Amino acid sequence: MNIYFTIHPMRIRSFFARILAIVLCTWAGFGSFAVAAEPRIAVSKSPLSLPFFVAKEKALFAKYKVEPVLVECVGGNRCMKELVDGRVDMATSTELPFMFAVFEAAPITLIATFVTNKDDMRFIVRKSVLQQGGVKSLAGKRVGYVEKASSHYYRDLFLLYHGVDPQSIVPVPMGVEALAKALVNGEVDAISVWEPWGHAALKLGGPDVALGQAPRLYSQAFNLIARNEYRASQASRISAVLAALNEAIQFIKKNPEEAKRILVRGAGVDPEIVKIMWPTYQFELSLQQSLITTVQGQARWARREGHVNKSLAEPEFLNHIDASLLRKLSAKAADYVYP
Repeated sequence: MNIYFTIHPMRIRSFFARILAIVLCTWAGFGSFAVAAEPRIAVSKSPLSLPFFVAKEKALFAKYKVEPVLVECVGGNRCMKELVDGRVDMATSTELPFMFAVFEAAPITLIATFVTNKDDMRFIVRKSVLQQGGVKSLAGKRVGYVEKASSHYYRDLFLLYHGVDPQSIVPVPMGVEALAKALVNGEVDAISVWEPWGHAALKLGGPDVALGQAPRLYSQAFNLIARNEYRASQASRISAVLAALNEAIQFIKKNPEEAKRILVRGAGVDPEIVKIMWPTYQFELSLQQSLITTVQGQARWARREGHVNKSLAEPEFLNHIDASLLRKLSAKAADYVYP
């Protein structure tokens, strides 16, 4: 015997309507989760990143109801690559990788500077080269550096200061962690490098290498930079990160000895170099006019030396710097030049 069930068409429509509603709600839920995801921040394993180490260790991010995932990278140039490639939402970097990324039309915005340093760069030379005629004898010699990073820019500044045409040397680009060994092994004759790698190179090279002497040619700004999409949708979370960094900076100023110990743990830096370098760090949330002046000068250098396509017009860097979130935290933190 065949038994047939008759289902009213209205009930069928009602059933599918409920299924559709469940699917849409589930989809919306996943979408909300994605939008509300905690920020992934590429943080350079460097003394310049100390406010991040303090904020993490002292639970200051949690205090402001944000729990960023800190992605460690060696150098701001690599952190910037993580950002440009879309693997993180924010990154720490000096202004030079930022400048190159803007030239390449990366969808990024600089939010704030959190530390400046006028004495972080080192130019180290093999003594056998210096004995040939000082720094001027570097013409025709191999110089190691990190391409499109502060090491690159300082290389040229140092050489020009000593009357050496940067075009006359043999450039040897490599990763920052390879520079000291390359110098000691004689693979290069000199290196341009930032701390603490400069200290490591001097220690490793011992009596065979020497620090090239020059005045403070370059003041670095270490910055927090965000992808535009994240900045547009998650401004409150970026503000929370800024608030945590601001409190971390106040902690550093009030508790320098404990901050030094956190730096040793967070960045794995030799306590000796921390002691030597400590007076050179100026931790403060800011956007100073000198930042845009430096970036514009670096852009002219990049075009002149062929590090970017000379046919490209200089970008309007002010369109890639947003002071609004910083001003909400402190009205006086940003110079008037910034929008």
